[in-house]
Amino acid sequence: MPNVDDRVLLSYAENEQVLNLLPIPIAVLKGDLSIINFANDAMFELWKRDRSVATIGLPLTTAFPETNDSFLAQIHQVFKTGDSYKDEEVLLTLNDSSGKSYSIFIDYTYKAIFAENGVIIGILVTAQDVTHRVSAKQLLQDTTQRLKDSNHALASSNEECLMAIETAKLGTWKLSADRSALSFSERGVEIYGLAEAQVSLSSALDLVREDYRESVDQSLKEVMDSGEMFELEYPIRSLKSDEDRWIRLTGRVMMDIQGHSTILKGTLMDITGQKMELIRKNEFIAMASHELKTPLTSLNGLLQLLSRRPELKADTSLAEMMGMALSQIRKMTSMINSFVNISRLEASKFDLDLTDFDLGELVTEHLNEVRVTAPRLQFVQQGCKTLKVRADRVKIGVLLANLVANAVKFTPLGKSITVSCFQKPGYVEVSVMDQGCGIAEKDRHKVFERFSQIENPHVKNSAGFGIGLFLCSEIIRRHHGEIWLEDSKGTGCDFHFRLPAID
Repeated sequence: MPNVDDRVLLSYAENEQVLNLLPIPIAVLKGDLSIINFANDAMFELWKRDRSVATIGLPLTTAFPETNDSFLAQIHQVFKTGDSYKDEEVLLTLNDSSGKSYSIFIDYTYKAIFAENGVIIGILVTAQDVTHRVSAKQLLQDTTQRLKDSNHALASSNEECLMAIETAKLGTWKLSADRSALSFSERGVEIYGLAEAQVSLSSALDLVREDYRESVDQSLKEVMDSGEMFELEYPIRSLKSDEDRWIRLTGRVMMDIQGHSTILKGTLMDITGQKMELIRKNEFIAMASHELKTPLTSLNGLLQLLSRRPELKADTSLAEMMGMALSQIRKMTSMINSFVNISRLEASKFDLDLTDFDLGELVTEHLNEVRVTAPRLQFVQQGCKTLKVRADRVKIGVLLANLVANAVKFTPLGKSITVSCFQKPGYVEVSVMDQGCGIAEKDRHKVFERFSQIENPHVKNSAGFGIGLFLCSEIIRRHHGEIWLEDSKGTGCDFHFRLPAID
């Protein structure tokens, strides 16, 4: 017959069905050896063991030899004093049924179980897995710290940004999404010569020179819709000095979390000095180009007259040298024309004379001319039938001349250059593909940059001024078209451009 102490402990076992229904892990330890007398299903789940593994009836140190000594010391203290013990968010490391180690955080309590005579006969253990809570708190702490670090970095960045803005003598500006409110920093007010920092957009646009006003307004509208970074250069009439000043405006749209435009903001800079220097340079280029073209035109005419003389035609070596001289004159003339176009572009005098014409016909005309000057190359024309566009025929001719001349320069003798035309819904597309050595991947991004020269060890005498493809990109941009370098898999270059079509 069990003694009184055993009956007390057995009473827990008699309520096993009830205790197993509880979601709280519960166990009963018997005697000072801490023998596991009972554990409910929730406790076995916390231990990651099933009941087939020997656990009940074993001392705690036998069932769980990996148990931390601090837990055992606390149990012995409760058994000795009868005082309950409680702790929170303590790391517990045990081995599961397969012997694999795992760690969790627990809240737990130890309560003494007393016999009728007041003697401590066991310990009631309750525990709760709070790993998710500890992880959440740690995540919150880490996030808070990162937020503090970010705020500190942002404050430092803002301070550095303000110092940079002040050093560069930049102004700042903000425009509301509905375009109703425009404000400037102190430097912005100074540049515009305004009386106050808050002005309407219309009053600011009134200061923009008339021939730029519409394009500036349109650019601001487009940026508000696209959300992209932008840069504008335009002249204004300063209210303070009553002088013309050139402004460089940069900025981007700020979005809310729903992706809606909230404000357009950026910087502005007085570039009058730089612009005047550029204008003087362009005027010099235009003057020098004009002076150079006059003797070149005369020289070209004289050489053509000489080339028709019978005695010259009879001497093949002289005829060949004459052809080379005429070719060099054409190259110089083309180079001078490119400089003139660039100077006009920068001086905003690059006006388009839009007419309706057949782009396919222009391609055919140009290739017929090039076949004469580059007889050792093969020229293939594909699909260039009737392609109606509204554009500046002369400038599109310059575009074609630059692309084909580029292909001729880098294509080995005996190889071919293919010009293909495509009619697509809403636009026409032209491709100029050569069989040269191509352009390295690392250099492809800069082919349309001004004065960009890409060295090619496989091609001799390929030097230039790096303005041809830049001019091509500007001509296409002014026509609201597109130009790009297609990936030709290392088999030469394949340049494409696209223009809006007309019905």
